Amino acid sequence: MTNFTSNDNSELLSVAQTAKLLDVTRQRVHSLIKNGQIVARKLGHYYYIEASELERYKKQPTGKPYQPRRTGSQENSIDNRQ
Repeated sequence: MTNFTSNDNSELLSVAQTAKLLDVTRQRVHSLIKNGQIVARKLGHYYYIEASELERYKKQPTGKPYQPRRTGSQENSIDNRQ
């Protein structure tokens, strides 16, 4: 397959290539594009992802951000029972 390049000489990857690099399905890559988590270019009927965009996606943190647990009021605390 011919490698397409953009104006900034960044390699463009097909959805299948991106899926293989991320170890996910092509459907998952399409979902990431649709949700805006990966920016892609549509050329004809196909989407292409810049290699730099893939690296940006891979470097972002995963999972929910840490939020400390909130404790209830002191009245309900087990330590305050008599």
